[in-house]
Amino acid sequence: MNISSLTRFFDTAVALAVALTATGAMAQQPQARPVSGSFEQVESSGGIDVYLAQGPVAAVAVEALPEALPHVVTEVRNGTLSIHWEKDFSWQKMLSWNSLSGRQRSVKVYITAPRLTGLALSGGADAHGQTPLVADEFSIRASGGSDVTLRLQAKTVRAESSGGSDVTLTGKVERQDMRFSGGSDYHGLGLQSTTATISASGGSDADVWVDGELTANTSGGSDLRYKGNGRLTNPRRSDDNDIKHVR
Repeated sequence: MNISSLTRFFDTAVALAVALTATGAMAQQPQARPVSGSFEQVESSGGIDVYLAQGPVAAVAVEALPEALPHVVTEVRNGTLSIHWEKDFSWQKMLSWNSLSGRQRSVKVYITAPRLTGLALSGGADAHGQTPLVADEFSIRASGGSDVTLRLQAKTVRAESSGGSDVTLTGKVERQDMRFSGGSDYHGLGLQSTTATISASGGSDADVWVDGELTANTSGGSDLRYKGNGRLTNPRRSDDNDIKHVR
């Protein structure tokens, strides 16, 4: 390769790198969405990740490839912000866009609301808390490999998780009522509670912090570890080693 050809090759490579960088920057620019009505709960599906924050003004923004943005639906229905792909959207298109871009790109929805009391996830949609969430009661439903990571301050938190969906909670609550099945794990050693009811089945493991009464039920190869000054009340377990106190 002569000097002239080498120079042209170098210039082309630089131009391509700049173009790819610009494309990536465009893909990372969140698109603000109108919020029609108030909401206190959020539901998401189809691998669309949500980032939650508490703030004085409700706001929603979507970050995705430009080709994907028009197909991401954000709508308020009966006090719930519903996030999903538009009807008849082809997943093959999303896969082809990721292939053309050279790497996997997730869809992220950033949500701010004055009050949040519940979250429902399915189909690999994950949730991340960007600020602590304060509520009297907070509910979590996760299925199909959807993971949840939140910091809470509440009187009561309830969670139902299945199908390999993991839940990680920190903060402080008075009571927690948690049910995990199908290989779903609960990481709750960072969530201080006064009383707790924990059910784990089907290979689901749970870690909990409780300083008062602990009602526990484990089966199907599931384990429970608890820390704090919790007192076991009528534990139901398939093996004496299923429930352990840790420090």
